[in-house]
Amino acid sequence: MKIVEKAIPKRIFSVADAQRIGVSRARLKALADSGRLERFSRGIYAPPGISLSPLFEAEILALRGTDFVVALESALRFHNLTEAMPHELWIAMRTAARKPAVEFPVRVVRVGRASFEDGVEEHQLENATVRVYSAAKTVADMFKFRSAVGMDLAVSALKQCLKENRFSVDELMRHARINRVANVILPYIEGAFA
Repeated sequence: MKIVEKAIPKRIFSVADAQRIGVSRARLKALADSGRLERFSRGIYAPPGISLSPLFEAEILALRGTDFVVALESALRFHNLTEAMPHELWIAMRTAARKPAVEFPVRVVRVGRASFEDGVEEHQLENATVRVYSAAKTVADMFKFRSAVGMDLAVSALKQCLKENRFSVDELMRHARINRVANVILPYIEGAFA
C-alpha cells in the first residue's frame, strides 16, 4: 500500500478530497475494485465497514456540494418526532435547482427563496455538515405539503412538539406565515390547548 493511500480518510469522502491528498480517480477505482474502498455513489467513497448515520444520503449530497435542506419526513426523523424511517430522503430545493442524480431515492419539494432560507440549522454529522430545517419550520412545512405527506402526520408532529415544548407557538406561526399556512395550522393549535 502506498503512503498516499494511508492518508485516505477513515470516513466518507469525495473524489476531490482524495485528489487533494494525491490519490487519482484511477487509483480510487482500483481500490474500490479490489474491495479496499466502497463506492457509495458517483464520486463518493469510504473505507469498508464504516458506520452510517440515519442521514447518510444527506451527507453524500452535502459532500457533492448540492444546495438543499433536509425537510419534511426526513427532518421529522432527525428531530425524533417520528418513529418511522422514511423510505426516501426528503429534501427542499430552490425552485429552479436541478434534482441531484443519485443512486438512492430522493423526494424533492420545491420552495421559493424566503421559504428555502427560513428555519435552517446546520448540523455536523459523522462525515459532513448537513442543513436541516428546525422542528418548528418542519411542522409548518408538514402543513404546507400536507397533500404529499398526509394531514395525520402533520397533526401528530404538531401535537408532539406542543406537548414537549419543542418550540413556542409564536415561532411556529412565524414559519407558518412565511409558508402561507397560518390559517390552516391555527385551528389545530387552538384544539391542542382546548
